[in-house]
Amino acid sequence: MPLTFHIKEGPTDKEFQRFMEVFKDMDANVSKPTYDKLGKSIWIVKPGENTNRGCGIQVCRELSQIKEIVSNTNVNGQKRSYIIQKYIEKPLLYKNRKFDIRCYTLMTTVNGNLQGYWYNEGYLRTSSKDFNLKNVTNRLIHLTNDAVQKKSDDYGKFESGNKLSYPEFQKYLDSIDVKCNIIKEIVPQLKKMAQDTIKACSRKVDPHRRHNTFEVRP
Repeated sequence: MPLTFHIKEGPTDKEFQRFMEVFKDMDANVSKPTYDKLGKSIWIVKPGENTNRGCGIQVCRELSQIKEIVSNTNVNGQKRSYIIQKYIEKPLLYKNRKFDIRCYTLMTTVNGNLQGYWYNEGYLRTSSKDFNLKNVTNRLIHLTNDAVQKKSDDYGKFESGNKLSYPEFQKYLDSIDVKCNIIKEIVPQLKKMAQDTIKACSRKVDPHRRHNTFEVRP
């Protein structure tokens, strides 16, 4: 997992102070390989709760911008925390564009017993614009959410609905000589992450252990 900070109390949070020290240290050492061509480290800032569809996610290179974002700790009357993560500046790309992998789990509670189920098939979501670090404000470059990409004039131009199946992605990896078997090597890791996620939230997602409930989580 990338270097991550969970900011709960805005700029006065001790975790934010720790982040600032790391940020300043990184920008003081511009020869490190974790920098863009402008000599700045890049970070992605995400709302910690109560959001989806890529809402509120921003890619930043300026400390003042990050500080301004995390200062907004109350959104529509609800307390808001933030996740600050080191941006992955050299991601694996699909034909020069970013992608993410979407997979599904089913969580059920039956007679108070929480269980998780894994759906074997998944897909990739692609961006509509070529990846570059010069423009960190263009969400069509950096965010692959459907709610973001469907606003692009190029949505669906390269892949139907900006979607790829595992076999289609495997064919691409083979064509660029990347030695990786998605089904045998990547999917088991995704499944393990889903398992860890269920374990981490098992006592919070249904604290009262209702008799018959379920929730599908992407």
